[in-house]
Amino acid sequence: MAAERPRVVVTGMGMVSAAGDGIEAAWSALTAGRPCLSRIQLFDPSGYNGVELGGEAQHLPRNGTPRGLQLLGVAADEVLTDAGWGEAQRGPRTAVVLGTCQGDIGDAEEIHRRFDDRPQPWPSDENRSAFAGYRPGRGTAWLADRVGATGPTSTVGMVCVSSSVAIVHALDLLRRGEADRVICGGFEVFSQFVFTGFWCIGALASGPLRPFDEARDGTVLGEGAVLMTLETEASAKARGARIRGEILGGGYAADAFHMTAPDPDGGGLQRAVRQALADAGLGPADIDYVCAHGTGTRFNDAMEAKAFGALFGELAAEGTMPPISGLKSVFGHTLGAAGALDAAMSIRALEEGLLPPTASHDSGIAEFDFVPGAARPADSLRVALSTNSAFGGNNSALLVGAAS
Repeated sequence: MAAERPRVVVTGMGMVSAAGDGIEAAWSALTAGRPCLSRIQLFDPSGYNGVELGGEAQHLPRNGTPRGLQLLGVAADEVLTDAGWGEAQRGPRTAVVLGTCQGDIGDAEEIHRRFDDRPQPWPSDENRSAFAGYRPGRGTAWLADRVGATGPTSTVGMVCVSSSVAIVHALDLLRRGEADRVICGGFEVFSQFVFTGFWCIGALASGPLRPFDEARDGTVLGEGAVLMTLETEASAKARGARIRGEILGGGYAADAFHMTAPDPDGGGLQRAVRQALADAGLGPADIDYVCAHGTGTRFNDAMEAKAFGALFGELAAEGTMPPISGLKSVFGHTLGAAGALDAAMSIRALEEGLLPPTASHDSGIAEFDFVPGAARPADSLRVALSTNSAFGGNNSALLVGAAS
């Protein structure tokens, strides 16, 4: 007989975003419905035909430390304190799994700038070092060294589902007994290269990011780092840790439809959600709140709405469809960090019994409750579904539960 799977709990969270340092700064901005998007400062956006908004972490010093490591450092300080991790959590039973789209892409951009202004002879030792330092997995290695993790480490690069899939991988490591604890999540830096790519395909908003709104016209890019400590329930209780929530299940699936456009019917997202439900042993009626990907683009939001209609159609007929909100109007689309950000804010929603609003949302699809205007108290908020979708037809789903 197969051994019973261990329960996997969240014992710590840390974050930095356009809202500032810390989970509580993010939660405060989110529940106030206060967008933290402003004119881009890291480069001059005046050549992008009026597209100028971004969700930058404004306070990071320009001290030569790679921006991605600065973001991870802020989030790591908070998550380790929040979890109460120290010397006892170092070693081979600790793992690290991070998701990111581009890693510290600013370093790669700097290499090209140096090449354009290159002295002779080229390359210099300094430029060799810069090139060796840029790799998507550098953040994972840096964090493993920071926490003394000598167990499994991995970097997930699945575009905008990267950090949610990283959490699924962390869940699997703990369930299989390959680790007792995992620090996981994701990070993304604001990049002109990525911004230009989104601008070229017409995916950026000319004004506010409006998830699921009839007036939506694109997304706004952001940056940040979001980390969680996951542990088996037995490990957490043995050390007297505070349990903030539980990772109930996860899933991911592909559209196999198009490199940038989603399957209009949302087939891949539906499959990811159904996998997560099966993994958790739950059904659609068990979901109390949905934290949607909600990029504010015409195609993504329409696809998600179609998928939600298929998943929750029977509940809609009964008037019991769960409320849905999108968070990107506050933080911007943080790409590889988006899934972890959504999961962390979903856990805060469960802790507080409070539904986050969809900021900048005025008029949407009548059959859905997008929590417009203001945060709303919710009785018996126990299970949240977080969904993410990405270029290449990638889709993911996470189910998180309240601490019991």
